[in-house]
Amino acid sequence: MIRIYRNFLNVLQRSRSASILNIMGLSVAFAVFIAILIQVNYEYSYNSSFPKADRIYRLELRHSSEAIYQALLPLPGFEIIRTEIPELSVSCLVDKPWRSANFTVVKPDGNMDFFEEGPAYADTNVVRVFDLEVVAGDYRQALTMPGQLFIPLSVAQKFFGETDVIGRTVLFNGAREMTVAAVYRDVPQNSTFQNVLYSASFSSGTQWAQWNYESYYVIPEGTDMEMLVDKLRGLDKIVAGKNSGEKMFADHDLMFLPLKDIYFADVQHWHEPAGNRMMTHILLLIGILVLVVAIVNFVNFSMALAPSRIKSLNTQKTFGAGNRFLRWCVISEAMIFSFLAFLLGVFWCYLLGQTFVQEVMYTSLNPFVHSGLLAGVGSVSLIVGVLAGCYPAFYMTSFSPALVLKGSQALSPRGIFLRNTLMVFQYTVAVALIIGILFIGRQLEMVKNRPWGIEKEHIVYLKSNKDMVQKRTAFVNELRQNPAVTDVTFASELIGDTGMQHWFFDDMIDGEQKRIECDVSMIAPNYLNFFGIEVIEGDRFVSTQDSMVMVNETFKKTYHFDPMGKEMAGMRVGRILKDFNILPLQQSIRPLLLAVNEEWAGNYFYIKINGAARNKALTHIRKTIRELSPTYGGDVRFLNDHLNSLYKGEERLGTLVNIFGLATILLALMGVYGLVLFNSKYKAKEIGVRKVNGATNWQMIIFLNRDFIRMVVLSFVLACPLSWYAISVWLSGFAYKTSLSVWVFLLAGVVVLSITLLTISWQSWKAANANPVEVLKNE
Repeated sequence: MIRIYRNFLNVLQRSRSASILNIMGLSVAFAVFIAILIQVNYEYSYNSSFPKADRIYRLELRHSSEAIYQALLPLPGFEIIRTEIPELSVSCLVDKPWRSANFTVVKPDGNMDFFEEGPAYADTNVVRVFDLEVVAGDYRQALTMPGQLFIPLSVAQKFFGETDVIGRTVLFNGAREMTVAAVYRDVPQNSTFQNVLYSASFSSGTQWAQWNYESYYVIPEGTDMEMLVDKLRGLDKIVAGKNSGEKMFADHDLMFLPLKDIYFADVQHWHEPAGNRMMTHILLLIGILVLVVAIVNFVNFSMALAPSRIKSLNTQKTFGAGNRFLRWCVISEAMIFSFLAFLLGVFWCYLLGQTFVQEVMYTSLNPFVHSGLLAGVGSVSLIVGVLAGCYPAFYMTSFSPALVLKGSQALSPRGIFLRNTLMVFQYTVAVALIIGILFIGRQLEMVKNRPWGIEKEHIVYLKSNKDMVQKRTAFVNELRQNPAVTDVTFASELIGDTGMQHWFFDDMIDGEQKRIECDVSMIAPNYLNFFGIEVIEGDRFVSTQDSMVMVNETFKKTYHFDPMGKEMAGMRVGRILKDFNILPLQQSIRPLLLAVNEEWAGNYFYIKINGAARNKALTHIRKTIRELSPTYGGDVRFLNDHLNSLYKGEERLGTLVNIFGLATILLALMGVYGLVLFNSKYKAKEIGVRKVNGATNWQMIIFLNRDFIRMVVLSFVLACPLSWYAISVWLSGFAYKTSLSVWVFLLAGVVVLSITLLTISWQSWKAANANPVEVLKNE
């Protein structure tokens, strides 16, 4: 062991530059690998924190006329399921927050703190199903009695600055007083169950028509799921008897979706985080590639130093050292290099967590928080050392001492092929990642800059409370008093919010039974003019008494009938609107129904301001809000800012791919330097002979560079189809896609070729300018 350690120090001293480059390259690779594993582990462990996670399922339904599953049930239907099917008796109902609400905490001195949180409903069995830890109070009281709250510890600390909060009160939407009855310990962020405020007061209704609740079931191991689905269908007779003959599961596909599969499920759900399996796999692939590239770099640097190391090792052979021992020495040195790089990589990862990179991560980048993962990567570092050291160890001990001491060692054809293959692999990785980075950037820019089909400049919005709804006319009139405010409208839904109302109903239209499913928003009469929405058919003028609804072009195309003048579920269609986006641009335009109803349209106020008098307008709006509703805790926000925030998830993953991809590219190009170093030493004699025979310096540079140019071209040919396929699969998740332009592929190839030439030309120039007399004398 002492001898191995002595050899390691000797290598450090004799090859300081190469050793530092080796350790730095490997340490960056480990830092990237650790950061990526932290992110990937966060996503793949989604919902794994619950003790019963392997046995918890959510019921999913899909009507035969619909393309997607939904997880919502009416409360009376759920009660029948829980009562009639013993295997589903351990179950709970959850109504997630569809939008945030304002909560006001009145301090003893009369001052007020304002907060925005999501209100939700859950029945008392939620504690049993998800094994929530109730740290204080009576959760049954909180979840059954109106006006009571069941809150997480984080919200208790946020609202009151302490956790002993039982009996404390808050104002809901600035008006209704509610009391904290129980507190639960927060569950991890990577959970479908949300750390929000639960109360019986936040229930969405108890009628059969109110399909607003998700249902979760703890199903015994070994249960036949198909049998459970059959039992559910058998309940329709009971349901029909209590629901005026209407069945609940007729014409529906049913499935029980495992809790652990929800995050990456291929079905689409609203109002909850959803993972992008493709992007997560891309990140994981980058993490693996960066380690492989680092191993290749290590091998290249080791081979570049091989001539001097071969002499040293074979000198030891002449003094009795065996091949096995010498190989173990080289591999051990590689393991020490790798482990030192791992320790330095942990430090880099910690520093990375102090930068902007932390903002695009879902969880803490502090590696010491993830001790289990850190131990695993530490073990991987030793394996990396073994893999990186094996080929140099066997190569450098393969020569006989007699040949080495005569100076006759050369790289075998097999060794040259392996070395070039590794370089082609590195170049292919670099070209493919550059192509991917360019297309991800183009796609995100295209989505962000794509027109929404509405006027959205100089518009602010605010979420209303009870005072604003009750005094709507006075509020709107007061806002319009200031010339900096040019117009005001209101609606039940926020543009870009995926939590908008979604209706589905069956009706007889043109003698045919149709299943209609559409997004719905209640609007003010001036909504169309405010946003510049074009009316294709029907009167553009909309009055307060207008009872006819309006639908978009997609509604007409989707259901293959002309809705103009038709009556659906008691509503007559009076206008058809040109398509515009009301949902994020990741989603295609869906059937939409707008109805003028001022009583139901007061959830959000939209205010158009004069861009030249922005500050004056905002001051007036805030002053009007304070005068009308002193307990209002929200604030006005720009609509553009809200719409741009909808792409935060894609931008976050795009940023991670860019950062870690660029790190991998730099590591790959570092390997080029190692190979140039090897080539200049390995071909020193040949260069000297050629120069003695009249070769010029430029001819020598071309001679040294041509193999690299060939490898770049071959790598480009290999990388293009691989990149094209990967990008095509990724783009399939977007409703609007950028084109796969040929110039992007060419640009990636040119970039890699240019960087390669810049990297190798200096070393080639040095080798070409070396005095051939000195070179041949040394040889």
